[in-house]
Amino acid sequence: MIEQSSNFGSVMIEALEGDIRGKFRRSGYTLTSQRKAVLDALEEVGGHPSAEDVYIAVKRKNPRVALGTVYQALSVLEEIGVISCKRWSESPARYDLNTAPHLDIRCTGCGRVSEVPGVEVGNLETEIQQNTTYKVRSARLVIEGLCPRCQRV
Repeated sequence: MIEQSSNFGSVMIEALEGDIRGKFRRSGYTLTSQRKAVLDALEEVGGHPSAEDVYIAVKRKNPRVALGTVYQALSVLEEIGVISCKRWSESPARYDLNTAPHLDIRCTGCGRVSEVPGVEVGNLETEIQQNTTYKVRSARLVIEGLCPRCQRV
């Protein structure tokens, strides 16, 4: 997916790709060329793109790809834990290659989603599970505000 010049970077990318291959192997799905193209597009676009953003990036390299194919690939990638999906009621779902626990903030003006640096999520799921009788499946916090660009408007 990514070419890195440093040894450290290439080792990190190889580990990430090995993890992805392992998730596919364990799930019973295969890493098809369409799914690989979607992963490459997610990496290329960066941030938290919508399905339409991913579709546009994939279409630049493969004009024959269908939007439905991109949605199906995103669904499988989310199902097996290669990507995460953030859903807000007022905006399209956003996809993220970063599946580690982290906080995201969404601009209520333009809908842009960004990661919040320097704030540790910690063991939120574990703490909730220890303090309730629930079996926690996931823990998500919704943080909203106005991005710098929308503040100027």
